[in-house]
Amino acid sequence: MKTAVMITDLQYGSTGKGLFAAYLAAQNNPDTITTAWGPNAGHTVVTEDGEKLVTIALPSGMFTAGGNLRRILLGPGSIINPEILVSEMERYAGYLSHVDVIIHPNAAVVTERHREAESKYGFGIGSTMKGVGEAVIQKIRRDRANMNTAEQVLRHNPDLSYCVATVRQYNELMDVASTLHIEGAQGWSLGINSGFYPYTTSRECSKWQLLSDCAVPGALHCPLETYGVARTFPIRVANRTNDKGEQIGWSGPCYPDQGELEWAAIGVEPELTTVTKLPRRLFSFSMKQIEEAIRGNGVHGVFLNFCNYLTIQEANELIYKIDRIGPARVCWTGWGPKISDVLVRP
Repeated sequence: MKTAVMITDLQYGSTGKGLFAAYLAAQNNPDTITTAWGPNAGHTVVTEDGEKLVTIALPSGMFTAGGNLRRILLGPGSIINPEILVSEMERYAGYLSHVDVIIHPNAAVVTERHREAESKYGFGIGSTMKGVGEAVIQKIRRDRANMNTAEQVLRHNPDLSYCVATVRQYNELMDVASTLHIEGAQGWSLGINSGFYPYTTSRECSKWQLLSDCAVPGALHCPLETYGVARTFPIRVANRTNDKGEQIGWSGPCYPDQGELEWAAIGVEPELTTVTKLPRRLFSFSMKQIEEAIRGNGVHGVFLNFCNYLTIQEANELIYKIDRIGPARVCWTGWGPKISDVLVRP
């Protein structure tokens, strides 16, 4: 392996990892991209013509990697919704003409039963209710008579059976990768072991968890460059309300050095989450959060997105504060949704 790059989220999620993954893939032309996503998070790439390319199961880098891309590896830590995966493979077939989509046999499969079970308690903690936690729980139970791994479920799916590899086949494909991109999902502060439990996702959201979930070998024989993505105004998913407009669920607190804001306060229309289509909660920037995430992930460089929500002077002041944390500095800034809006800092 000549090059290995990881993209991870430094806040609560929805920082623009899809944009940055597409930007880096256009620069590096990876032959292999690996993820370990679940259907509780979406990723968006906006073309220069303004078209939105949204994925939940497949990586964002596939849109810009070009003809060099040969394989997409969905790791053993993935939680796969078969309907979503098949739909994306069909919708974006033009980008996959020379690409093999390979699923690790130990990836978990989520079903309607998992979504129904999660709907009984998920509102209270701001869950996306996509059944991810329940699918992971079933896998953890290790009931041989009731398993939900890709080996047990997708081997019998006519649309995806050819995608399921053996452990050896998956490892061999990882080993022959020349340029590897590792795309993370969700955000550092949503990790189940973070200080925000129980208002978290169902697993850790760190560099180290991602390496395990994607079955990246310990001996890469090349440096692993880890890039963190942050946004100028962090967000959390929406609180939940019932049909009477009464709040029945809270998506969680924030860091002590930040506060919750109204979208009108920054002059921006409310953003909607990719998966639930509900308005996101908005917060001021937390230096405590970014310092914790840079340290915890061993980040080498930061992409600061949504700088267009600030004046140039305000953006420069925030960049200066982040740079002072060390050892990572802000290497790229984002000023809009397109790849051309990503600027390299000198």
